Amino acid sequence: MKRKFVVLMILVSMIMPFVTIDFHSNARNELPAQTALSGEPDTVTIVVHVMRERCLSLNDQTVYFTILIDGVNSMWWNQTFTGCDNEIEWPMAYHEVDYEEGKEIPIQISLWKQGPISTPCDISGAEGDYAYGKTLTIFYNLTTGEWYGDDYLGDPSGYGHCSGFEDGNYDEDDYEIWFDIYEATEGWGEDRLTYWDKLAYGLNASREYGDVDLDGDGIPCDWEDKYGYNPVVAEDHASLDPDNDGLDNVEEWKTSEWHSDPFAQDVFVEVDGMKAKHPWQDDYMLPRESQYMIMNEFVKHNISLHFDDGNMGGGGDLIPYDDKMWGDELEAARLKYFLNGDPDNWRRGVFHYGLICCQMGWYGRPAGGRMFYIDSCCVGAQYVRNWLPLMRLQGSDYTTAIASVFMHELGHTLGLFDFEGIDNEKSRFPWNKEFWEWGPYKSCMNYRYVYKYVGYSDGDDPDHDQNDWAVIKERMSRFQGDWW
Repeated sequence: MKRKFVVLMILVSMIMPFVTIDFHSNARNELPAQTALSGEPDTVTIVVHVMRERCLSLNDQTVYFTILIDGVNSMWWNQTFTGCDNEIEWPMAYHEVDYEEGKEIPIQISLWKQGPISTPCDISGAEGDYAYGKTLTIFYNLTTGEWYGDDYLGDPSGYGHCSGFEDGNYDEDDYEIWFDIYEATEGWGEDRLTYWDKLAYGLNASREYGDVDLDGDGIPCDWEDKYGYNPVVAEDHASLDPDNDGLDNVEEWKTSEWHSDPFAQDVFVEVDGMKAKHPWQDDYMLPRESQYMIMNEFVKHNISLHFDDGNMGGGGDLIPYDDKMWGDELEAARLKYFLNGDPDNWRRGVFHYGLICCQMGWYGRPAGGRMFYIDSCCVGAQYVRNWLPLMRLQGSDYTTAIASVFMHELGHTLGLFDFEGIDNEKSRFPWNKEFWEWGPYKSCMNYRYVYKYVGYSDGDDPDHDQNDWAVIKERMSRFQGDWW
């Protein structure tokens, strides 16, 4: 419905004067009137929709976009964004161009930090000085509706997703963005299929097919067309997992509203919390900043980690206070709050589950965290609070500590467990030789670094180390909620 309204507004702008509003200066600029089209379109309007931007440096700063389509500043309106993470409801830019078969239109998307002198933020995997190495440059094909360049179909980081981390430099005011590009033309549907796509598929060019499953394979046309599948030829999508992340194409489609990609690896995690014992105390939850810290580590390895703390309709529950939860209680909470009482809930095998509670029992004593089911883990936030003074002496803080221990337990659900450097009790203390022996294994899976370090090891040390990320990627395809 929203896209229909957007396309309607754009098409209205093609046949009558349209007023664009700068929300900051209140300046008004009239666009020249356009003539309504009939039959096969001679022109098409390219629409660029940036759907989300997230600051990877976790800075609370103000930014704005500039978008050039075919060399023309095509911003629909000028708007600034403040904060680490912003969802953007409406498209930002559009531009009408003459149609030629196979014609490729250059599009440049830039993000700027607002200040007395605005400076570019890095949203591209390109390398270079100033804006050149930080701007996203792509080429959009008017006939196929696809694009390539700094982002492309099959890009390991995702199609319509890019980040400044892709160049390996993590200190350039880096952001990641999710975006989409499509066409709008009067006289045919508002779906992703271009006019010429529909002719090639033998469809009625004036109808829209976006939500229609023409071939009966369980996935509608828009999704299939975007990711290179033929929407009129049935595929066994339930058996296809081209990116080997454990999500088949049906599951990728079900999670696509949260920016999953069938050709780029995704991990989904639902997170619930616990009510505090007293009303004046803080509830036990996973802080947003802790979530972002963990997500950043996955972004560096072209894995998109998606937390559902209520924003995806599943997480964000606060279970009743319990001073110490044991295994059977944790499994009961998983069934009630994660699976909603249904052991066959579609989220099983798609989402991992995390619970932030007061404390949990482990072999007769409280513990900071544990994996209690193949897809589920928990963190004892009160345990972290109790030990926080000591953690601060070691250079940590609450946000880092809880992110580190959550990432540790999540790592178990991702398949990290059968390595001597993981959960080695003797690596905790410097008077044990294992503390020094396993020092090269710099990972939150190592008890020497948990609560202080957020990250897994790349395995770059030849001795007493392992590549955690390689293990995770190898085991992702086997994750189905029962086993890896």
